[in-house]
Amino acid sequence: MSTCSSPAGCDGMDTLSNSKNTRTELANGGNTTDPFCFNPLVLPPPGVRTTATQMPVQVVPSGRCKAAVCLKFIVVGGSIGGLATAYALRKMGHDVLVIEESEALVKSQGGLRSPPNMTRILNQWGLGPALDQMANRCDTFTLLNGGSGELIGNMMMNESFLSNLLAEFLFIQHSDLQSLLYDLAVKEGVTFRFNTKVIGADSETVSVSLEGGETLSADVVVGADGYDSLVRGVVTGKKDEGKGEKHLIMTYTIPASLLEADDELRHLRSSTVWSLWLGEGYVFHGNFTAGGQDFTMAVIHHYDLPTREGDEEWQHTCPIDRYKLDINKFEPRCQKLLKLAQTVSSRIFTIRSPVEGMVCERARIVLVGEAAHPLPPGGHHSTGLSIEDAQTLGCLFGRIRHRSQVPQLLGAYEDIRQARCSATHIWEREHQQMLMCPAGPHQDERDKMLRKVLAYGDWQQMDETTFKAVWGNELTLYSHDATEQVDDWWSQWGKIFERGVCCDEVDTPANLEVSISKNDERELL
Repeated sequence: MSTCSSPAGCDGMDTLSNSKNTRTELANGGNTTDPFCFNPLVLPPPGVRTTATQMPVQVVPSGRCKAAVCLKFIVVGGSIGGLATAYALRKMGHDVLVIEESEALVKSQGGLRSPPNMTRILNQWGLGPALDQMANRCDTFTLLNGGSGELIGNMMMNESFLSNLLAEFLFIQHSDLQSLLYDLAVKEGVTFRFNTKVIGADSETVSVSLEGGETLSADVVVGADGYDSLVRGVVTGKKDEGKGEKHLIMTYTIPASLLEADDELRHLRSSTVWSLWLGEGYVFHGNFTAGGQDFTMAVIHHYDLPTREGDEEWQHTCPIDRYKLDINKFEPRCQKLLKLAQTVSSRIFTIRSPVEGMVCERARIVLVGEAAHPLPPGGHHSTGLSIEDAQTLGCLFGRIRHRSQVPQLLGAYEDIRQARCSATHIWEREHQQMLMCPAGPHQDERDKMLRKVLAYGDWQQMDETTFKAVWGNELTLYSHDATEQVDDWWSQWGKIFERGVCCDEVDTPANLEVSISKNDERELL
């Protein structure tokens, strides 16, 4: 998208600028070089112990009035990102229609990680009590070598660490979170159309075309149609091309009782531990969900074989031997866990690059969720980014006073979200590649490095240099507060926005604006 960097009350499309590379780094508090430097988190110095405090179960945000004007939003896709966005917009008083291709919400076998930045928003939405019932708290990451099974190390997040982040790191089943968000949206008044396929979107008419020939119009169209988004092509003007590298994702769940019955697997029964095996070309991880009743696992594996029909779509009852994995590359406990799976949910993903723009040229179609940042499942930031997208869009459009302000608010959304999502996308991909490096000298060096930094056990024992090396980017991701980012943007630009001052008349402070070439985004990491 190309909009003026500062908000303005200019009417219609005349507010759009010709520059594609100008981006206001408002979310960085003036920092124009590092998209991870959003909200510095004030923690006690490493080595200084603090008194653990009770983790807040539910955070209630300050009250806000609903939007002064009611807009009509069409959300394409009933994904977690789509449901969350629909709820956040409807909560602010807008009419929201969700169009979903399937006959009902698809129930996945997989589990999700909810890092503190995501949990904080879910708490703000009143889901704290439900999460207490459905989710499991994580306080330890355990890393093991996937080939030998040898322990690399543990990283513990104790109460004082998590209390400073104001939210917990949780495990939850995908289907449970999806149901919670769907119920929230329905209760708030979101309208749903299932079994309805969108075959096109038009930014000129702000409409979507349905398979049966029907056309629906809105004030804003939200593309929440996932990794293979149709709407993404309308926004970027480019055909979605993968890089060629492919990953197989498999997820499945087994009863916790099966672990208890096996002497070699019984040690995995801790409900607060996330166990990760780092193997040659794969990461295999597992954790408890459903209040400790189930153990959910996921395999992320390089895939070099030719793909067959249906491989690049989710298969929800697929036999595990379909993909001809070399099971001997997995240590014996992993082999046992794999053999316990009767069927898996699985799909092959072609790896995609970060999206270059989240809003179309005419500022009427916007991307959220995996449509905006196509990261394959299996990591622990993709869903968090989706929830942040929803909260950002909802908070911004809760402040709209006139329809002519739509382009500026969508410009603000892109200003706040683009750099963070792109940088997180790149960082998570590179982090995953490090975890999946081939056996041999590279893997030995990786394990040596991880053992050195994990030897401290928890963050309080680390010196400052080691603390930053281990937690640097992760901590900044965890401490991000999407609501505060909108508040910060509004404190900078709100008065100008409400006065309707033309963007050409605004003397934008130099430290709040920077021109960033798309080719330079990689250097921001």
